[in-house]
Amino acid sequence: MKPILLLMSLALSACAARSYTHYLIEPAPRKHRALEEEGTLLRPFGFGSTTVMKVSWNDGQRLTEVHVPMLASGQRIVIEHADSSERIKTLPSTRLVPPKPSLGDKSLVEAYRARGLRVKADAPDVSITGAQSELEEAVRGGNYQLALEWCEVVLARYPSHPGFLRAKGSVLSLMGERDKAIEIYEAAEEIESDPQVRQALEELRRRGE
Repeated sequence: MKPILLLMSLALSACAARSYTHYLIEPAPRKHRALEEEGTLLRPFGFGSTTVMKVSWNDGQRLTEVHVPMLASGQRIVIEHADSSERIKTLPSTRLVPPKPSLGDKSLVEAYRARGLRVKADAPDVSITGAQSELEEAVRGGNYQLALEWCEVVLARYPSHPGFLRAKGSVLSLMGERDKAIEIYEAAEEIESDPQVRQALEELRRRGE
């Protein structure tokens, strides 16, 4: 019995002297040179980096956009998306919230891009069909200032959209802004000519004679 215990104790002491890897594979495998870490690892964003990531949230009632700095040190950034907060200072919200784009807007945006017209990627995304409905409702209600603001919401993202440029020219004309209306109509004509716009331009020019 004693020789058996002695052999077991020698075996256990031998195992304890070796790591688990050594116990399974003998001799121990050597780490490949390509996997060896030498010095400090290079970081993609160094101190003082101005690289940011734009984070957008649009629930149809509220639009939040923040530029989150890409920090190499890995700090945690918490964005509170709420109506109000006593602890966090927020910038005043704009009057209009761009409608959230839907599947129906996809073909319109693709057609706009296919013509090589400019898109401002840093402007909030907006539903063209949703803004069009809001614009028409504002005009029917005689609220031309609100209608003009809806035009600006779309043109901020799609500055060369001929339909909304024409709408802006028409609204300006209804507001009595003749010179501005002519300027916007002419910009729309440079992108896409329309007989009704040409007729409106002639009438506006005659008024100034």
